[in-house]
Amino acid sequence: MDMLIGGNSNAPDPPKQKSSSSTAVAVLDPEQESTQAVSASDDEVWWKPEGACFTERAPLPEMNLTTEARALENMLISQFDGHDLSLPPLPRVPEAVLRKLRKRNCNLPEIAHDISEDQVSAASVLRMSNSPLYRGMNKITSLEMAVVRLGSNAIKTLMLHQAMRSATFEQGGANAKLAEMLSLRALAAAYVMRELAELTDLDVEEAFMIGLLHDIGNVMVLRTANGLKKLSRFEIDMESFEYLCQETHQEFGELIANSWGLPDHIRDLVSSHHDYPEPNDPLFKERLLIELTDMICSLLTFTPYQPYNILESRAAKDLGFSERPEFGALLERLPNDLEDVLEFF
Repeated sequence: MDMLIGGNSNAPDPPKQKSSSSTAVAVLDPEQESTQAVSASDDEVWWKPEGACFTERAPLPEMNLTTEARALENMLISQFDGHDLSLPPLPRVPEAVLRKLRKRNCNLPEIAHDISEDQVSAASVLRMSNSPLYRGMNKITSLEMAVVRLGSNAIKTLMLHQAMRSATFEQGGANAKLAEMLSLRALAAAYVMRELAELTDLDVEEAFMIGLLHDIGNVMVLRTANGLKKLSRFEIDMESFEYLCQETHQEFGELIANSWGLPDHIRDLVSSHHDYPEPNDPLFKERLLIELTDMICSLLTFTPYQPYNILESRAAKDLGFSERPEFGALLERLPNDLEDVLEFF
């Protein structure tokens, strides 16, 4: 692939040499010969770029923040206990729909009626029902038929997406570029994780939801940066924003997950997905998929670029993906499929 698709304006050119970062991450032994069978040729491919050396999630190096960015960091840390923190609420229609979907025998026509009360949610459901993920032989134009085609799990994910998008863009254009970036990367992660879940026994809709929400704490960094911009006209630079998201999003994600009443396992994943899981972790497979998803999104520049070697990565090996031909086929088609799907959101 000649060009990465994420469009992250902060993504550097792929490095020509191994990273000189002192960050403690697993790297590939340059003398180690790959024994993998999934790559069709020895040519450079996006999932093994020139200079690829990281085999586990590589955190951004510590930054020397400006005085203003350090003040923002202190504001963020001071809110970790949840006091004096204005968390984004669930919008009215998504909240009503999610409440009904928790019932064992939910009424789909009734849910379709509730969704019809919000034009944005209704348009999203119709659009998604005709997307490459769900479309059938005929195009759907009825909201009730769209709800039936998608099913309760997909509707739940779409309502959470609407809530997340509302929280991201709530404060208007103060940092519109950052808001759009966060929205796009959440959708990209959701789709990537859904596709990876196809190679496991995990529910693909559940995987989509986890991918969508696992970095939701980034929204609070954006909201706090927006508030500071309105007060002091300080506009955070992209590099500092990414670093502060990395440092704080798990704590803020847990607060939002609690506020929105997300299931316990989703809250666990949102609040602690950066540590590599122990084999006895009940969410072992989900955490590995998040790690692999984050590495892929980095290579596709939805997040800051890092030179990952996907086939040699610890997560791919622990999931048993590295030598599976279908994993190689997924990687080959993923950028084009991802671009097609994102057009429907």
